[in-house]
Amino acid sequence: MLKKIALGFIVLVILIIAYNLIRQIFEAIKSGERLSQSADVVYQLEVRNRSLKEKLARIQSPEFLEEEIRNRLGFAKPGETVVIIPEEKLKLVLGASSPAQIRYPNWLGWWKVFFK
Repeated sequence: MLKKIALGFIVLVILIIAYNLIRQIFEAIKSGERLSQSADVVYQLEVRNRSLKEKLARIQSPEFLEEEIRNRLGFAKPGETVVIIPEEKLKLVLGASSPAQIRYPNWLGWWKVFFK
């Protein structure tokens, strides 16, 4: 009887140890996945940071400042003439006053032909 109790106790201890080991293995796998996801986020942020630094360098350049002054404020260098085209005439010349045609996918066009 004592051997059965001792054997049952040993089996119980082994089961508890096995359960804890399996739980720790799953936690290690989950933490590895979280680490991988965090590394991906860091990489994406580094790429965004690099592009923002390039944009900042472009914005701080004298060429960008000159372009913005010309385009937004209508300034010109000495000897140049600024030409302002009225928006109505611009739309008329470019044909923007006509409504844009909607291009449907091929299957939807055929569907409308036969069923509408």
